[in-house]
Amino acid sequence: MPQVRLEDHNSVVRRISETLQGPVMEALGELVPEVRRLPRRSALEAVMDDVDLLHRCFLAFRTNPDRFRALLVNKHKVPVDDAEALLECGRSLDQVIAMVVRTAAKRHFRTRLDGSPKARRARPLYRAQRKSLLERLWSALGGEPAHPALGGGYQAPKSRGEALYEAFQDYLLHDWQVPMIPEYALLSPGTVRRLGPRLLDYRIAEDIRRLRVDPDNPPPPTPLTAAPQQALAGMALPAFLTAPKDGAPMVRPAAPPPPEAPPPTAAVTAIVTADTRVSDGMAKLEPEAADSTIKDERARLDDILGPDGKRLKANAFTLVLLDPQVRAAIPHSEQTVRITAILGTVNGLAGKMLVGELGLRTDQLAVFLMTAHAALGDKRFETAFGVPGRPSYIARIVERAKIYKIGQDSSLPAIAEFVLGSFKTAEK
Repeated sequence: MPQVRLEDHNSVVRRISETLQGPVMEALGELVPEVRRLPRRSALEAVMDDVDLLHRCFLAFRTNPDRFRALLVNKHKVPVDDAEALLECGRSLDQVIAMVVRTAAKRHFRTRLDGSPKARRARPLYRAQRKSLLERLWSALGGEPAHPALGGGYQAPKSRGEALYEAFQDYLLHDWQVPMIPEYALLSPGTVRRLGPRLLDYRIAEDIRRLRVDPDNPPPPTPLTAAPQQALAGMALPAFLTAPKDGAPMVRPAAPPPPEAPPPTAAVTAIVTADTRVSDGMAKLEPEAADSTIKDERARLDDILGPDGKRLKANAFTLVLLDPQVRAAIPHSEQTVRITAILGTVNGLAGKMLVGELGLRTDQLAVFLMTAHAALGDKRFETAFGVPGRPSYIARIVERAKIYKIGQDSSLPAIAEFVLGSFKTAEK
């Protein structure tokens, strides 16, 4: 790369890095509690090292565009309305997103496969060779190394993480891929190279797991029937901000939204301390008729449980929370990032009981739990549904739900009504 071009490229990436480290992290700190607690100087690296946290940051960006609008301007300080338009930094929003996704993937691959986010080397590096975060971001944009190897000495073979990243890098483009990076890390470079651009057709984690089982016979990707713009209907936000490009995975389409569930009353705020009071005081709701022809679409436990099974996985719910019907049924649905964090505190056993006994889908589980949170408040919800929680209490709720045919065929408002009515009567 000519020296002038090299310096220009370096300047571009320096501006991007400074913007990410400064105003972007500052805005995210107001939206994502985990970012707020990070040391300012190392916040960007910490986010890059945690794909779950990075995913929540992208979600915060997509659902709160007003917080970032001042940063999305061109060189004339005019707001851009196209994700492919050049920003003031000299790169488009799409390019910046791809840069971040590639950097996060590279670090995750190295950590998962090599034991460290830094590349392995055959000999210690000279100070001039050590890469800063700025240089790593620069490399992710396709730039040449700022400090070529000195003296043409021995070049160490690529590590497993580096080899996988090299195969993947042309196909790491979209923020919807961030939650899939841990699944990507388990593919072989050969599989990635054979599939090439077809990798982008696989947009849910289950597809990547099926691909890993039989890489020589790639399974057909799960069809995505809901476009991002449809899933975000009614949010009145710029499409290029609210929805990832290129058909990111969303939720399945559904019938027109039903009437909104009634909001919780201020009186519904206490959880009874004795399990017997809960079982004796449930609301007398009319049972809902079941439809035995409905396909079993219950939430997959592998998808919703964390690695140790103790808590639900927060990012398992981020996509369903963009569904207008889910948002209509959940109280305070505008607080998407906070809702995701709350769901991540729920005891894994509670999730297993609600899914295993009632057969709830992921969207139904989110509505059930967040309606309970609205009724109980933070502290009481954590007492009942957190870790260690009250399994006997959850068991009584499940048994009552069975009596009134709350299950996979129940509408989201019906689930919300059952939960609100149950806690209201239990308090009385």
